[in-house]
Amino acid sequence: MTTNVTYLADQEAAERDEETMLQLVWRQFRKHKMAVLGMTVLLLLIVGVVVGPIVTPYDIERSSLRERYQPPSLVHPFGTDDLGRDMLTRILAGGRISLNIGFMSMVVALAIGVTVGSVAGFYGGKVDNILMRFTDIMLTLPRLFLLIIMVLLLRGINWPYLQESGGIVAIILVLGVLSWMSIARLVRGAFLSLRQMEFVEAARSLGLSNRRIIVRHILPNAVTPVIVAATLGMARAIISESGLSFLGFGVQPPTPTWGNMLSNAQQEMLRGHMWMAIFPGLMIFITVIAINYIGDGLRDALDPRHVG
Repeated sequence: MTTNVTYLADQEAAERDEETMLQLVWRQFRKHKMAVLGMTVLLLLIVGVVVGPIVTPYDIERSSLRERYQPPSLVHPFGTDDLGRDMLTRILAGGRISLNIGFMSMVVALAIGVTVGSVAGFYGGKVDNILMRFTDIMLTLPRLFLLIIMVLLLRGINWPYLQESGGIVAIILVLGVLSWMSIARLVRGAFLSLRQMEFVEAARSLGLSNRRIIVRHILPNAVTPVIVAATLGMARAIISESGLSFLGFGVQPPTPTWGNMLSNAQQEMLRGHMWMAIFPGLMIFITVIAINYIGDGLRDALDPRHVG
């Protein structure tokens, strides 16, 4: 009975310590004013792209030749495009796709990078050498060229889900497969230092499997740099998707994204319809800046030298 009470007391103390640590991290994060502003802006953007297309009175694809090239006004705050479609509605709908691609591609990159880095750092030796040389090779390859080639290859695969998604799934897979290397190197470095710690030796002495030691004991202690890298990687993924769509290799119309809306506005800018390029570009700029500031704030807040 006494043992159970002691165990429960220790467990409650651990939960209190964990909560206190989260509070310390949050307090440190709040000191970074631009990071807080970035988080506020990003949350507003997420709410806008989720709710906006539903509550606006305009349909995403409904065109009206009588309302072509309308400049920004109270009726159309962001103006209309070459088919008379409301730009605000399409930008909000496109933001839903662009943010989803950025988030999901980073999930793919995390899955690959954490796996490669964990195995390389934990086992070391020949396994580490092979995996890290492969990682180095991937880092030296021209990213934009590979992005275009892989997107074209995936489009050629006769898989209904890839075809029906308008290229979204293909873009997510390609960006994820080409974005894991920096995460793998961070995780590998953390594992190399942590695998010699006493708590790992204690876990080995208890007969725990390597998989359990990696997942339950080492990885939670190596997650801090991964969170920061994933945050910044999401911003890079949004820029990459926008660049691909701008070049015509990204998500295909009529599915709107900020990138292909910019691509469609190239010729319109020369005709004086500047709003068709300004607003999608501004949304990309604001989103990337907000995510980068959040990454900076997380880096400072999760750094043990700053927490306290």
